[in-house]
This record gives sequence, C-alpha cells and structure tokens, in this order.
Amino acid sequence: MDEVNQSTGLRPAPPPELRVSNAITGEGSGRPRRKACRFLGKFKDGIKKMSCSKDFHNRNPILSDSDHLSTPNIQTQVTPRPPVVEPSVDPQSALQSAKEDAQHIHPLSGGAQTVAAATRNAPAGLDTADNLTATYLQPLRIFDTIIGKIADVHPYAKMALGVLSCASQIILAQADRDKAIFQLLEKLGQVYSFMVQDETLGQISSMRAIVGQISQQTLECAHFISDYSERKNFWIRLGKNVRSETDNTIQKYNNVLDMLMQNFRDQVVRDVALFIHQTGDEVNLSGMTYALGAGLDTRKQCLQGTRTEILSQITDWVNSTEDHVPRVLWLSGPAGKGKSAIAHTIAIWFHDVGGLGSCYCFDRHREADRRHEKVFSTIARDLADRDPGMKRALADAVQAESALKNTVDIVQQWQKLLMEPIGKLSASNVGPVVVVIDGLDESGGVETRRHLLRILSGKLAVPRIGDLPHNFKIIVTSRPLPDIEAELAGAQHIRRMSMDDIPLAVAEHDIHAYISKELEELDFQDGEFAVLAEKADGLFEWARLACGYIKEPLAGLSPVDCFDAVVSRDPAERSMLLYDMYRLILTDILQKDTSTKVQHSQKLYLMAIARFRSVMGQILGTAEPLPLASLNAMRCHFPMQEDHYDVGLTVKRMGSLLSGTTNPDSPIRLLHASFRDFLTDQLWSGEFFVDVSMAQRDLAFASLRVMERDLRFNICEIKSSYLSNSEDVGLQERIEQRISPHLSYSSRFWMMHIRTIVFDTELAQEVKLFFDHERLLFWIELLGLVNALSGAVSALPLIARWPKGHSGFKDISSIAMDVQRFIKVFGCIILHSTPHLYVSALPFSPADSPLSRKNSARFPSTLCVTSGRHMNWPAVQNVLRGHTGPVRSVSLSPDGTRVVTGSWDCTVRLWDAATGQPVGEPLLGHTNYVSSVSFSPDGARIVTASWDNTVRLWDAATGQPLCRPLRGHTERVSSVSFSPDGSRIVTGSYDKTIQLWDVLTGQPVGEPLRGHTETVTSVSFSPNGTRIVSGSRDNTVRLWDATTRLPVREPLLGHTKVVSSVSFSPDGVLIASASCDMTVQLWDAITGQPVGEPLRGHADVISSVSFSPDSSRIATGSWDRTVRLWDTATRQPVGEPLEGHTDWVHSVSFSLDGTHIVTGSRDNTTRLWDITTKQSVGGPLRGHTKRVASVSFSPDGTRIATASYDTTVQLWDAMTGQPVGEPLRGHTSVVSSVSFSPDGTRIVTGSWDRTVRLWNTATMQPVGEPLMGHTNFVSSASFSPDGTLIVTGSWDNTVRLWDVATRRPISEPLLGHTGPVRSVSFSTDGAYFVTGSWDKSVRLWDTMTRQPVGGPLLGHTSVVTSVSFSPDGTRIATGSRDNTIRLWDTTTRKQVGEPLLGHTNYVSSVSFSPDGARIVSGSWDYTVRMWDVATRQPLGELLRGHTSVVSSASFSPDGNRIATCSWDSTVRLWDAAVEKPLQQRAQSDLTTSPNEYHIHSTEATTTPSTRSKDLICFSSDSNHALCNTDELMEGAFHDGYSSAVCTPFVLDHDSGWVVGLNRQLLFWVPPASRHAFYCPRTALVVPRGGPELDLCRMAHGQHWAKCRAK
Repeated sequence: MDEVNQSTGLRPAPPPELRVSNAITGEGSGRPRRKACRFLGKFKDGIKKMSCSKDFHNRNPILSDSDHLSTPNIQTQVTPRPPVVEPSVDPQSALQSAKEDAQHIHPLSGGAQTVAAATRNAPAGLDTADNLTATYLQPLRIFDTIIGKIADVHPYAKMALGVLSCASQIILAQADRDKAIFQLLEKLGQVYSFMVQDETLGQISSMRAIVGQISQQTLECAHFISDYSERKNFWIRLGKNVRSETDNTIQKYNNVLDMLMQNFRDQVVRDVALFIHQTGDEVNLSGMTYALGAGLDTRKQCLQGTRTEILSQITDWVNSTEDHVPRVLWLSGPAGKGKSAIAHTIAIWFHDVGGLGSCYCFDRHREADRRHEKVFSTIARDLADRDPGMKRALADAVQAESALKNTVDIVQQWQKLLMEPIGKLSASNVGPVVVVIDGLDESGGVETRRHLLRILSGKLAVPRIGDLPHNFKIIVTSRPLPDIEAELAGAQHIRRMSMDDIPLAVAEHDIHAYISKELEELDFQDGEFAVLAEKADGLFEWARLACGYIKEPLAGLSPVDCFDAVVSRDPAERSMLLYDMYRLILTDILQKDTSTKVQHSQKLYLMAIARFRSVMGQILGTAEPLPLASLNAMRCHFPMQEDHYDVGLTVKRMGSLLSGTTNPDSPIRLLHASFRDFLTDQLWSGEFFVDVSMAQRDLAFASLRVMERDLRFNICEIKSSYLSNSEDVGLQERIEQRISPHLSYSSRFWMMHIRTIVFDTELAQEVKLFFDHERLLFWIELLGLVNALSGAVSALPLIARWPKGHSGFKDISSIAMDVQRFIKVFGCIILHSTPHLYVSALPFSPADSPLSRKNSARFPSTLCVTSGRHMNWPAVQNVLRGHTGPVRSVSLSPDGTRVVTGSWDCTVRLWDAATGQPVGEPLLGHTNYVSSVSFSPDGARIVTASWDNTVRLWDAATGQPLCRPLRGHTERVSSVSFSPDGSRIVTGSYDKTIQLWDVLTGQPVGEPLRGHTETVTSVSFSPNGTRIVSGSRDNTVRLWDATTRLPVREPLLGHTKVVSSVSFSPDGVLIASASCDMTVQLWDAITGQPVGEPLRGHADVISSVSFSPDSSRIATGSWDRTVRLWDTATRQPVGEPLEGHTDWVHSVSFSLDGTHIVTGSRDNTTRLWDITTKQSVGGPLRGHTKRVASVSFSPDGTRIATASYDTTVQLWDAMTGQPVGEPLRGHTSVVSSVSFSPDGTRIVTGSWDRTVRLWNTATMQPVGEPLMGHTNFVSSASFSPDGTLIVTGSWDNTVRLWDVATRRPISEPLLGHTGPVRSVSFSTDGAYFVTGSWDKSVRLWDTMTRQPVGGPLLGHTSVVTSVSFSPDGTRIATGSRDNTIRLWDTTTRKQVGEPLLGHTNYVSSVSFSPDGARIVSGSWDYTVRMWDVATRQPLGELLRGHTSVVSSASFSPDGNRIATCSWDSTVRLWDAAVEKPLQQRAQSDLTTSPNEYHIHSTEATTTPSTRSKDLICFSSDSNHALCNTDELMEGAFHDGYSSAVCTPFVLDHDSGWVVGLNRQLLFWVPPASRHAFYCPRTALVVPRGGPELDLCRMAHGQHWAKCRAK
C-alpha cells in the first residue's frame, strides 16, 4: 500500500443533520451568550439558503454532510441542504475574504474538537467563532455547490472532490487554530480556490492521477491541523522546538501542494512524493498473516467511459453516510459479465484519492493458499497501512494476544483484528473507506465460506457489519450460488445489485466502447464493432476473448479472417456464448494444417490435441497453480517418454485464456473460471475435453520422482540442533530459496493424487521404493519445514488402504501406518525444531518400527536408547497440555482431526489431533467449571455445559459462540449430548432434571424431564434418537421417550453408589453405566434387564464409560488413574490397563474409526491413545505398582528396602538395582515405613492396617505374628541401635515400644502428643528417641523411663513430618509441612540457628549423613536437597528427577550415596559427593582443552574428556556421558540460568525437553519414555528397565548434521 494512504485514515463521516439551538443559556452565569446566538443565527441563515438545491443531497450525499452543532440545551433540529451560490457571490473574492478574515483568528483553548464541541465551549472565544463562520463556511458552500454540478458528469470527479470536501470539514471542525499553522491554511485556501476554477473543473476526469494526489495531500494537511495540539505535545515530550518543527512540516506540505498544482496546470504527470507527517510511533506488525497476491489488480478495471451508470450508482452509495444506508453492496451476476472489472474500477478510483481500505480477491485456482482463512487479517493489515491510528490499535491487539497474528479463525479476525481496532479510532475523523471482496464464489466450497457469509449477513453473535462507522462500505462480488444467495439475499444491511439488471442496450453500448478501444489500431469500422458488441450479448468476457483472438491472428490468418470467424458462428444460447468462443479460439490455436505441402497433417494435429489435453490436464489437476518452470520440472518425470516436452510450447499461444504463460516463475492460472467448466464438460468441449482424472496418475508419478531427485538431508542447512526453527535466523528465506515450488508441491500433494486413482502396480512400486529409502525421513523433514505434517497424518491411512488386496505390496500399508504413528508422536517437536527429527525422534522410535529398522543404521551418531526402548509403538501418542485445571470432559471430532476439551479452568480448548498443537485460542464465555463437551454429528458445532448453569453452542471451525447461552436449569449443568441428527441437545443438571433443547433456536423443547431424586450426572441419546438414558446420584439409570419426554419404564436398579456415566451402544442394543461402586453394568436397551455380571477391575470410582463405534469394545476411565478396555461380548478386560495419567481420569471418548481414544484427567492433561498397538518395552519392569512411601539402606549398604502403597515390601540390590526375591506380602493396606535392624537380619514395617511386622531378610518370610496394639495407621517404625527394641508412631496419637524378642509391647502406649505421630527415631546410643507429630511439636523421650525429657520442642508452624538424630546424638533434625528444616540441641532442647529454607513445598523426610556433617531432605516439591549442618546452607545442586512427592530420603552407610523414594513409584540412588554447581563446572571445563569431532570412514565419533563423565549423563553407566560439550557450555557462566524457568540437563516432564544451561535444545523424550528417566547425579533408577541413554557418540549443536553416515 502506498505510504500516502496512511494519512487518510479510517475516519467516520459525520451525521447528516445539524442541531442548532434557538436559545442558549450560559451554564456558568445563566446569562444569554449574545455572540454565540449571533454566530448560530448566521449559521441557520446560511442553511436556509441551501434548500434551493433540492436534488443535490441525493446526488452527492457525502458532500452535503456536516458535523453536529449541539449544546446541552439545543431543542430545534434543522436538516440542511447544500447551498446554491448567489449570482452576486464571486468564488475568488469569497476565498480571498476568507483568507483575510483568517488573519484575525486567535487560538482557542483545548485539543481537536468538532464544531459542536466548539459551540459548547464557546464562552471564551465567541468572537473567534464569528470569524470562523465568516471565514470558512462560505467558501465551503461555494466549493460544495460546484462539486454538486460536476458530480453528475463523472463519478471519478465526485470521488476526488468528495475527499477535498472531507478535508474541509475536518478543518472547519478544528477549533484550536494556532497562529503557527496560518501559513498552511493560506496554502489550502489557494488549493480550494484553484480547484473551483472553470479550467480546473473541466480537466479533472482527464487528470486523475494528479487530482488524486491533490486530494490525498489535502486530506493529510487537514489531519495535521486537526491533530496539531497532540503533535505539539508529542514534540514537547521529545524536547524538540515546536515552532521549528511546525514551520518545517508546513513548508514541506506547501512545497508538495505547489508542485501538484503546477503539474496540473502544465498537464504533466511529474514524480511528486506526497508528504506524510510521521509521529515517530514504533509499530510492529511483522509476522501477521497476510495473503500475498490477493490484492488490487489494476489490469482488471473498466475501460474509461464504460459502465458509467453503475459506477455512478456505486459511488453515490459509497458517499452516502445516513444511518439507513446499507453497509454492504453485493454485486452478483453470471460469469463473464464484468463484476470484477467494476469492483476493481471502484477500488482503483478510491485508491487514487486515498479512500481504498482494502481489495481482497479470491481465486479458484489458489484454493491451496487457503485465502478464506486470511481474509480479515489481510484487510486489517491493509487498513493499518493507510491509517496510523488503525496501525496502533491493531498492534495493540496482537501484542495483547500474539496468537491473533496467525489465527485462521476468521471470526476472531473479524472481531479482534478489525472491529475492535476500528472501534478505537476517533469518531471525529471523516472520509470514505471502501473494502472490496472480489470473487466470493471462488473462495472454495460451501463449508470454507460459510463463516465469511455468516459474518457478512450478520448472523454470528459478534460485532456486526452494522456496527461499522457510517463511512465504511464493503463491496462483495460473486456469482449467485445457492449458499451465497441463501445467506445474503434479504439482509437489511446488504444492498444487492445484479449484472442481469443492467439493460442489454446499456451493456451493449459499453461493450461497443470496449471493442472500439481494443481494435482501434485495426482496419475496422464502427458498424463492425457494433456487430461484435451485439454478438457478445452482454458478456464482457466474450468480448475480451473475441478481441484477443482478432488482434493476434494465428499464422496464415488476418484480423479480418478472425473477425469473420467470430461473427459467423452459429447463434448459441446466452449461457453458452463463452463456450462457443473458447471452442473457436482453441480450434484456431490447434488448427489442422490442410496444406498439401505438409504431410501427415492429421497426425500432427492429433499430437497437438493430445499435448493440449495433457498439459491442460496437468494444469487443472494440480491442487494449486504452479509456474511454468515447475510444470516442466514435473512433466519431465511423467512415466511416458512422449510426455516429456516443454509445456511452454502448448501454453505460449494461450495468453487470452491463461495467465503466467510468458514468465517461467509466475503460476499459470485460468483467466476465467468458465474456461475450466468448458474444458471439463465433454458435451460442449468435444475434442478439447480434458479428463482431469487421467492426469492424476502422471502427477502422482511426477511427484514421487521429483522427491526422489530433489529431497535431501538438511535441505535448508539448519545451523544448530540447539535452536528452535523460529530462532534460526534466515531459515524462512532459506526455505523459500531451497525448496522449489514443485518439490514443495510434490511433497504435500503426492498422496492426494494417488488416492484418486485405482491401484496401479507400477505406481505402487514407486511408492514402495519411496518408503524403503531414507528420503522418507527427508520428506518428513520438508513437511516440518513447510508446516504440512497434519495433512500427511490424514492422508497416510488412505495410502495404507490403497494396495488392499494386492499381497505383494502389504509393506506399503504397514509402513504408511508406521509413518503416521511416527508423525503423531514426534510431529510437535519436528515442527518446533526440525533437526530433532534425527536427533530425538528417530532414536526414540520403537525398535520394531519399520521406519526405525530401515533408517537407524543410516544415522549412527545419535543418542542410543540402551535400556527401556519400546519394541512397538506405545499406546499413548500425545499429551495435550494447556489447561490450568482438571480436564473434565473430552470429545473427538467425527473426522478425527480435532479434539475438544472442557476444563475446570472455565475454558474450552480445541486441539489438532495429529500434532497435539492447540487450534486457536481457548473458547471463553463460561464463568464456572466446564463439565461436559461434545461435537455435533457433522462436526460443525460444539456444545458445552457448565457449573454456571448454562449451555453454550460454538462454531467448531472458528470457536465463536453461535448464539446466546442456553438458560433454563436452576443449578449446575453436569452433562450434555447431541441427538444423532444434530437437531437437539439433551442436558442433565444438579437441579435433578433433564432438558431437551432445539439447536437452531436455542430454546427448550417442552418441560424438563423429572424423576431422578438427586443430581443427574450423565445423559445420552440412543442411536436412533428416540430414547434418552440418564444416570444420577440417586444410584439409578432411567430411560426416557425423547418424543413424549416420559419415562419408558421403572428405574434400572443395581448400582450401590452414584451412577457417574451412561452410554448407549452404537447398535442400540445395550446401555452401559459406570458407577462410584467401581463397576460397569451392561443393560438390555429394550428390556432394561442387566446383561451378565458387572465389569470389575478398577480400584476406584469409574468416572466415564464409552462404546467403540462398532459396539465391540468399551472404554472406561477411573479415579485409579487408569483407562481400561473391555470386550463387550465376553465382558472381560482387553489387554493391560492404559497407564500414564497422574491423577483421576475424568473422561474417555472413542474416535469414529475405533482405533483411538482420548482421555481427560484431573492432572490437567488430555491424552491421545492408539489402542491398536502392541505396547511393550525391551525388558519387563518389576517394581512397585503404586507410591513408594519409605526407603532404607541395609547396614552393610548392599541392599535397599522399600515400602509401598501397593501393600508390599521389596528388597533391592543396591549396586545393580535388581529386585532381591519376591515382594514381601502380608500387610493389607499401605506400608508406610520400613527399617533394617542393626545387624541386617530383620526388617520392621509399619502399615495403615494398624499393624507392625517383622521380616527375616534371609528367608523373606514374616517373623511371627503381626505386632498389634495401635488403633489407627502406623506411620513410622524404627529399631533401637542394639536391635532389641522397636519404636512406632501412629495416627492414634501414641508412641509404642516393642520388645523384638517377644514381639510384645514393653509398656502402655506413650501419651503426650495431641495429634498423629508422624515420625520416630532412636539416638545412636539408644538412650533416647525422638518423635514428630501433626500437633506441630517434637518430643524427646527417655528410653529407660519411657517419659518425656522436658517439654515439647516448639517452633514449626505446621505438621512435623520427619525426625532424625545426628550420629553423635547432639542434634535433632526435623522436617515439616511449613516447608522448613530445623536443627535442635538435644541438651538444651533449643533450636540451633534459623530454619533451613529452600524447599518450596512440604518437607517429607530428613536424615543425617553417617559423619553428621550433612543432612538430606526430600520434599513435596519433587526435589532432594543436601545441607551443611555447620553452616545450615545448601550443599551442591538441587537433585531433580522424581516426578512426584519425594516421600523418603536416606544416606548409605558409607555416606557416598543417597536413596530416595517417591510417589512416582520409583527409587533413585544419587551420588552424594558435593559437586560445584553445574554453572561453575562449565566455566572450569572451558579452561581445559576442547573436544573435537573425529570423522572416521562413515561414522562420526567423539573423544570424551574426563570432565564430561557424570556431568551430562542419562544412564547408570558413566561411559555413556555426552561428549564434545564445549559448544553446549559456551557462554553459560556469563548468562546464568534461572531454575524457575528451566532446569538444565533434567528432563522437563511437561514439555519433554532436556535443555542446556542457556536453554539449548539437547534432545526430546516422548511421553511414553519419560517415566523413571535418568538425570545427572542419578546413579540408579529402581526398578531397572526404564530408559537409559548412551550419548557418547551423539552429534549435537552445530555438528548435529554429522549424525548421518556418509
């Protein structure tokens, strides 16, 4: 957009009426303001004179509008008419008088104001107001009158002078006229005087370019005057000299205006740069979506002098600003009538004078550009380019919501990028703003333009077109297709003009003028032009084709021959005139040579026809237009050698039918949509018929062979694997340079071409070769770079089905599905950082994956998963993160491409099911928890229910509300579901009722269904829509007739607790109900009788149940954090439970093909599962199945004992991490505590089953009967140093001492604590023991007397969770839920120093090192810390790795290792050596000699240095540490890092990334491999079998490309 357009902003035209008071009362003194009355009286007198010109207002509305003049006590309303200049008034003298009067104007106070505002503030400046009227209004009346006369002559003059009128109105409305700008006012007076001279007026239409510049520059000057106060303040803030800046600016304006007027006088178009005053605002709109090539096309305008009547009507409509004037003009008509030419002419004219807001053109041949997704973002950018205020408002919008820059949601674009920024503009600004949307019928299919039509028709619940300022007008052109007709016809704010309404005589006249102009250089007479015009029958496209045919005759023909051929054609029906012309042109282009001198003429003609069909088939068959060079590049790969010819030979003579035929880099497109219709209609095209389906095979072959030749590794030379694609400077430019249009096309569309043709053995062989080669990975790489992975995911299953029934090509099917799974799991990181396709994705792909088997060896220098690698694809494919609260409900779209989720964070989100990426912004509207979501059967709508008592309907494509919230329930809405035909909705509520709703009206259908006596938790329709099933907190299931809304039978009884979820089987035979009683019951849908026994297996509440589409499977989600699949027929579990969620599973839903399920959880995530996979890992994992509560080293340090919530105790080898024997079973509830005896022969355990047990470590058997006596959970148990006693603490608030030999209590329970006793510990000499309690106190006890030693140790402000004696007995360490650790002196029983601060959540465990110098602590913040006892400061780095609460921590007997256990079901062994912080080690490492990459034969190998050992290692083997770390560490000690932002070299379980000190991307771990993951300082993770990585050969950073074998 021309820079000058920025000045002519989005300025609404003023209202058409002037309100003038008869009597003005002073607000301050109450006295009449005589001068104000005199001023307004003069104004009224002037208005009365305007009534003489009764027709002017209708001819030129915009020029007759004026600003409001109003005061608080204005009563009388006067509607003005434009004036007639009295004979005695001389325009020149009037303007001169105005100039002289202006010299007496003094500045008024205040900023820019309208005349109305000036009147209200008149007391101090009435003399000035008088002068203002005398000076400016009379010249304006003169100017407007003259405009009124010339406007009837030419619509362009009306537009240009209309802008000048707008500029004068701005000046008149400005009350603050500083003397400093008088020089500019004087110059503007000269301009207006110049423009009303007779010789000037007579030449306006012929001097359009200069007049347009004058209009734009004058309007810019007017805005400068209007905003002068603001500009002065801006200069002052910058410390500039106001007078100097003003003089300099005005001088530039004056110079430009002088040059423009001189150009006009000389009738010479010289290059004059308009001056636009910039405020210096920095506004950044970079990165915002913009449709390239969709703008104004000056080649499409009407010939001057044609279409004048309709152009004049449109101009009048644009200039009309009354309230009743429609904001939209729909210009409709059949193909070839000239709609686009008219629209582009209007756009060009308004562009000339600064009134064009935007011109947006759809093109059937550019559907792949998805212009329908960019329409309003592009229009908003165009408007911003022409108006600084709009640019600032738009920048503010995208800064507040950065996702708006690239949203494809046109409803959001309309609301956030267009309407809201426009609403922030000054209402005092004026001037027409025209937006053209051309070719709406070429925007794609009915679905692609549905939302655009609903916006234009005002049928969406968003700001409507009627809310636009009055000066905004939108012109839409299209053919009258049924869907467009249905939406736009009859809308009050849309004015329809039809090309069919233009009288044939008028159209013929214009076509005659067009033909005369086009053929003026040929020897034809006017009569012949008339014959052609009549022949055109109103079709401009026919006339264009005819003129092109005549002007450029083929060899051997003259223009006269061509003329005769055209006019001698048999008359055809009007609708077929174009087809007849196409046939004529093609016949001559491909004419048969009848010369006797040329042999085989028929053969040559047939060859020409065949080539024509092939080339046009190629052009029509491509999914998006390609340039000539790319068409040739693909054609040379067609399977038949005879098709390898230059496309240019065929298209070079088709310039009248195709664009881009002469430029090898311009896409070749059909000039008119009707040409495609002709070529593909065999009845009319005859021998020119093009069977597009025949071209698909050639295009498929060509695409595969283009990829074979051009795909290559690291095609865009990505610099470093540490960077995301967005951080790689210049990557986008390299993509455009190194990925040719035909390679990009082939990569994106080869599958589209294959799926349209029947199976072909030769083509299948090409596909097989493609899948077997490493270029398959290069293809995925390219798709990631051009952001086209989602399309591949949806297309690959079609390729998998293509060779069905052909046994020799089964590999194609298996590999296609394997690649689809690969992209689903790894697509998100490939899009984020493409090198990680090779660095991360390939190494982590399953060992039995065909893609992995074929390609892993080709990339030897990547990380290696040495343990815990999956053999097959895991069930979990993606984890969707974004909600900040539990995900309460999930649903998959019918086509499987989208997931919708509802959350307790009050939002609804849409996700791409292929990549797991969010689609658009969250859907906002609900004010309380979202409890239920569902897609409509056609996928077009989403319905949501909420605890805010409402139901909402949303457009699934745009995410916008479709109507107001559905209100009717009096309490929370718990469940919602669509009827099978999508016409109704059923809801269940806490108000104990069920309600039916009409989707179209949003109104309730009848009265609520009543019968349940408690909350209705779940509702669902039967497959035929005749029944509704409901579940309730009253423990019953009910069936209802959907028509009568009455119960079908008595409630279905059987569950003993709340029925949480109900569902019909898709075949309508069964009903499944899930319950808080941990069962699922199947019911006969006809009889209501139970079918078999309940399904049992879950260990907690079953919250959701869903049938597979074929009714053969049932999926259930439970509060036990698992998902289970069941066989409907046998009612038995299918496979193992799906595990991964870390909290309750709330919702489960099948995909339409039954291969996937989606689940939502209280862990705030949504998971996508592939239930067709055979999930397995390299070795079995033997370990606890639930939280690990306690860990203890054996006295010799060779073994570890763990106690778990799974009721078992397990012994482990401390060196290998392997289990020792079978788990110790006997407890019937959570085992909360475990401890070895001093000699290591016994283990003592405490349990929530209220018992204490002794175990023989050699035999792994219980020793005697359980120790019983506690009346509540046993929380802690510990041996005395001599092994003769056991002390236990319990939730019964007591402590007990037990004799190990007799296994009996030594005494009565020890009382003193007033809350549960959480932890107990003996001193090293056994003389004392210490206890910590929920009563926030610590107590010291005498072992012999069993009495407290002094009073309680007080200081903690919350529960004391852990206590420990120092080895020398002088100190006690305690941990608490107040997040602190405290040290106590055992002699004085006083606290030693301040609390140890650092943990950010509860401290769950504390323990001294054997030498007493250190303390280790575990916390609910998932971390482990070491502390210096002497300084009470943290030692070394925070130990991270656990993914849940660290429940217990303990030093090994030699103090070299730490054992920790966690609610993540794992035990970790850590190196207890105190290391320097990683940052300091990095700095010292860089002082050593650097590592180098050594390339040997076909491999890249690395030479590790000792400093790498254990520094960056993710394995139990330190030889697997990362080498060549110089680049990774470089600069780290300068920049530092914040642990709050990221933890270097520790897996982030949310994102999956392991990053460096400066957040470099080292590698990414898929969701299924994140459990029990190693990190630096972790020596072992127990149980073994989890992922361990060998990084010693890994190429990374700037050397990442060396991962590939040469």
